[in-house]
Amino acid sequence: MKNRFIKNSSLLPITVCERAAGDAAPSATYHVSIGAGALSGLGTYYVEITLTDGSGRGNGGSFASLSHFSLHGGALGAIMAPTMGDVTGALGFEDTLVLSSANAGASGLADFVQAFTIHKANATIAFHLMLTSAGVEEITPDAFSFQLLDASFTPIATTGAVGTEMIGADFNCLPLTVSGYQSSGAFRPSIVATITPVSSDSRPVAPIGIGSLSLSALLLRGSLRSRLRRARRIRMG
Repeated sequence: MKNRFIKNSSLLPITVCERAAGDAAPSATYHVSIGAGALSGLGTYYVEITLTDGSGRGNGGSFASLSHFSLHGGALGAIMAPTMGDVTGALGFEDTLVLSSANAGASGLADFVQAFTIHKANATIAFHLMLTSAGVEEITPDAFSFQLLDASFTPIATTGAVGTEMIGADFNCLPLTVSGYQSSGAFRPSIVATITPVSSDSRPVAPIGIGSLSLSALLLRGSLRSRLRRARRIRMG
């Protein structure tokens, strides 16, 4: 798989936003629903859930929790090794999967992949997503992404900023916001992620213009995940 970041110039602009006074970022909870019926009968696919530390130091400033997970019209399969970084729990309606950027040995990357199959045209993936951050990385924000991978561990192309995420969030604005996208390939109907806010912290805010997101930081986000996917392909081969 070609790295989609390489096509970008050395700096990518970040829009002006607001963040908490004193660099404190709040928590926010969202309900996520993904219409996945287009994958019905097409075999095994995978969810890849990733949290990255923008500093690369693994300072443990950010957390992502997925709870109330349901897959209507489909079934979860095996968890794919290797799971990287600080990941605990499991996907399930009565379980909670927690990712933390606290593992310095993994450069602050937490990455989890699990197989699933779809067998109904009205299938839906749904869960609650809570994001929390203890602070804001001004140069490169921490980030969360939720991707769908095909049988070769290649991400499904989407309308997201990176081009592969169904759900994406950078920990640089207040309130924390999550964006949902849709597939941009040949799937009909499109696979669409819908985001509905459930709750959000309320804190004083101060306007801030965050400079630029460096290419090297974006490459860090993508390169470790690419290596993990290669390792999984080898295991599956």
